Amino acid sequence: MASLISNPDDLLELRREQQGKLLLKLLAEQHTSPQTAVSHANFFSRAHDSLAPPKYGHRQAEVDEALREAWTWVESQGLLTRSPSSAGNWVYVGKAGTEFLNGDARPPASTSMPVPSSRRPSDPIPESLDDLELDVAHWMGQLDDSYTSPGSLREGAIKNRLLRLDHAKRQLLLETKAQSSTSTNEFSLIADSRLDELRALTSPQFDFRKLIRLCEELNTAYQQECYFATAMLTRAVLDHVPPIFGKQEFDEVASNYGGKSFKGTMHHLQNASRNVADGHLHQQVRKTETLPTAQQVNCGQQLDVLLQEIVRVTREKGPTP
Repeated sequence: MASLISNPDDLLELRREQQGKLLLKLLAEQHTSPQTAVSHANFFSRAHDSLAPPKYGHRQAEVDEALREAWTWVESQGLLTRSPSSAGNWVYVGKAGTEFLNGDARPPASTSMPVPSSRRPSDPIPESLDDLELDVAHWMGQLDDSYTSPGSLREGAIKNRLLRLDHAKRQLLLETKAQSSTSTNEFSLIADSRLDELRALTSPQFDFRKLIRLCEELNTAYQQECYFATAMLTRAVLDHVPPIFGKQEFDEVASNYGGKSFKGTMHHLQNASRNVADGHLHQQVRKTETLPTAQQVNCGQQLDVLLQEIVRVTREKGPTP
């Protein structure tokens, strides 16, 4: 084919009928009698690529796919004659094909099998995945009991559509996996409004930048389903904030700061989050494991009560003049 069109882009831009005519012209150079017949498999064989590089280089696979479709079109138009000495797989360019190349005749309709005009191999291949499956089913004779004649007329159409179907399904699977790998938990443990309040705080005693960053990373870890990191960052927040309440340890905050309701919430935060984090942080490798879930590491309500009190206390003290 490279002797007729050397540029693969020029070849691939042609309509299928034009590609088919070029293919027929190429076949007519060598295969014009039963003695010189050729099979589809032999014509597209790549067994000798190691001896001589493909004519179209890295574009050869695209060209071959286009020519397979063109072969199907040529065969469906009755332009190839089957060799009588073969089982029907070997063909040559006979009278009909020669007349077509010479411009003496239009391509005749194939009479070797009933092909509905709306379902010829030369018709555009459907883009929709569902329509493509239906198209494959048609060509395999699954939609019409009378449409089951074997032969290579449908072979190219079926193979091409199955390849397209397989590619479409693999592409869909890749896209689904990509979406799953980037999916996020839309829920944030710490509300954006609470973070805005923390960012607005000023204090002569405390720099809140680390606390704010811990909260931001906590949200990111939870949204990205990094639940080990979520548990450990929650513990880091508890270890970081006691001096704001005049305490050294968080268990002192839970036991000795605020009213009954606040203490109860802080006790729950202390016991639940610290035990979960310690379990994951210090547990050594075992024969079997289970992974934490979003529910296990979600201390969002208790954390919000803690941060709310930090905002309130800091505002109450106010900046030193």
